[in-house]
Amino acid sequence: MLQTQENPRSEQESAVRQERRGKRFAQREVLWSITSLERVRKCGRTTNGNVGDGMAAVVMNGTVAHWSGFCSCGSIWACPVCSAKIRATRADEIARAVANHMITSQPTEQATAPTAGATAWMVTLTARHKRKHDLAPLFDAVANGWRKLMSGPAWVGDKRRGELGERDLLGVRGYIRSMEVTYGTRNGWHPHLHVVLLLNNETAEQLAYAMDRWDRTWRAFLKKHGFEPSKEHGVKWSKVTTAEEAGEYIAKVQEGKGHLGSELARGDMKAGRLGTLAPFELLEYFRITGDMAVVPVWQEYEKGTHRRRAITWSRGLRAQLLPDEDELSDEDVAAEEVGGEVWAVMPADSLRAIRRVPGLQARILDTAENGGFVELVNLLTAWHLAWDLGPDAPQKNAN
Repeated sequence: MLQTQENPRSEQESAVRQERRGKRFAQREVLWSITSLERVRKCGRTTNGNVGDGMAAVVMNGTVAHWSGFCSCGSIWACPVCSAKIRATRADEIARAVANHMITSQPTEQATAPTAGATAWMVTLTARHKRKHDLAPLFDAVANGWRKLMSGPAWVGDKRRGELGERDLLGVRGYIRSMEVTYGTRNGWHPHLHVVLLLNNETAEQLAYAMDRWDRTWRAFLKKHGFEPSKEHGVKWSKVTTAEEAGEYIAKVQEGKGHLGSELARGDMKAGRLGTLAPFELLEYFRITGDMAVVPVWQEYEKGTHRRRAITWSRGLRAQLLPDEDELSDEDVAAEEVGGEVWAVMPADSLRAIRRVPGLQARILDTAENGGFVELVNLLTAWHLAWDLGPDAPQKNAN
């Protein structure tokens, strides 16, 4: 369906979506040549047999086109295409869960003073990092530091002495946490935790004590392991104002802040002048410059994050807040297809030809969305690509 001036917002939203999709597809194309992960190398490149042996199809769902029949890797860390889809799904789940928490407060018997009711707090925990530090030990230090906070009498209490811990005093319903990783060309890897802590009926005094205890414990643990954060960093708390804010905080796509253009102008990666980059900004930098210094950095990132959980819910929390929803794995979310009308089915030879042209895979979808079936046919013909009419193709428009 063609966009019109009567709906400029939809037209603008479509342009933004196509721009993001084009960038993610382009990053995945360069990723095929440098990834160390076989599943990522096949993502969007190898067919899965759902359409037919060696075939893939262009499918229209309303005004949005997508490919059907390609393998997906389901990597929330390493694949810009799968990651965006997974994180969007997780952000929606988290937002709905936090909203449900806010309206289903569970008062605790331990509340002895005026309390705030059901609240949620965003807590960021960081560690000092230097260029000499490898990613895996940093990752482990941050993860183990979190476990330190979530154990011991300060957190769980001491039953023998009849003392309550923060978990009960704050009425902790649970938490959702994610690990974020960035890379600084001066200071190397920077993994840090984002946590949404769901509380019931905490008092201001109890919360202030917990904030202080968390900061002291976090700093002491990381200092012991050589990663003590600076005075400006460490543990930062911020109250959640909207459920959507919490979802975006935990599940945000690691695409950076869109300032890579200015960083490219400042020099090459080896010179250490690029500042801090999100993972997929590394891919974008490599796509634009071809700077091979990215390759070992990226492969260390893949190795350091492989098989690690990016987003974790405390035990039983998801089932409590989203009781009627099945929990899908990252792989299931990435592989899920939204359906629609199959317009064109392409054999293996055409798919190989498309892969050889950077950006053509995304351009085909853009053309179907912007120009409809006629323009899709014209584009495929112009590139001499073999294709068959899909079962839902608007054939009358092709005459």
